[in-house]
Amino acid sequence: MTADIPSELQGLGSAAPSERARAAGWLVQNPQGITTRALMRALQTETVPQVRRLLLQVLESRQRSTLSSHGSATVSSPRVGEPAASDATVSEQVDIAALVRHELSPAVGWIRLAADSEIKSFGTSKTNEAVRKLQRRIDGLVAIIKSGEELNLRGLSLPHVLIDNWPDTHTTPTVTPSAEEASIDIETDEGLFSILLSNVFQNAIDASIDATGSATAQITWGYTDQNYWVRITNPFKGDRFTLADVADIGNSSKMAHQGQGLSLTKTVAERLGLAITLEAVSGTASFSLSGTRHHE
Repeated sequence: MTADIPSELQGLGSAAPSERARAAGWLVQNPQGITTRALMRALQTETVPQVRRLLLQVLESRQRSTLSSHGSATVSSPRVGEPAASDATVSEQVDIAALVRHELSPAVGWIRLAADSEIKSFGTSKTNEAVRKLQRRIDGLVAIIKSGEELNLRGLSLPHVLIDNWPDTHTTPTVTPSAEEASIDIETDEGLFSILLSNVFQNAIDASIDATGSATAQITWGYTDQNYWVRITNPFKGDRFTLADVADIGNSSKMAHQGQGLSLTKTVAERLGLAITLEAVSGTASFSLSGTRHHE
């Protein structure tokens, strides 16, 4: 948010619904007064239906404005004697990240609004949690596309983010520290880290169901003075393999899968500066990641 935004907008982070409603009402009149990321974060956390509807109005107004600006843009013709621009050059002029957010974020808002009118206590429902996870994955995709821009780093509780990104609403993963640690905060880009965890967890779920008929995974985490680490183990059916077997050439022991999830995981890990490994032998697959701790 910029410094010239009225103080009322700070009410979006207030615990009082009336303050949030006042800030949302101001945004309806000034839809460009907030970043898309901040607006989507407010939508994800808002539990009051009336305030959510105001925020959705803001989002729709911003999307209409973006669409109008795209529609009014013109492409200049090449001068006589000059070659036409290549398809690659034209593609580079398209803001793919903006298009992804433009097409998907409003759809998430529509799902949220429809569910809110049909599900009692939507704010505390599993459906709301699923919608929040979907929005985080969109944020992660946008961050991948904008690989040349700075990461949106923030502090996150490691055990909390591990549980929060488990994609199966019917099961709960076993998450245990390696020693007596109660918690640890890490600094990372939440959207990207969520995409990494969601793909790793989904691979573990798929592989374990294929092997045993149920979603089974053991998640262990720990840290040293310099690093933190996470290890996910699960049963699998097939021969031994490593990360290079799956991520680089697309092999997979799962029917109809081609290793795309792990290929994406590898890309995200490189973007976040994480070291990852994957090994599977004797019916057990083990995925590990480690990152640097950022001390105050």
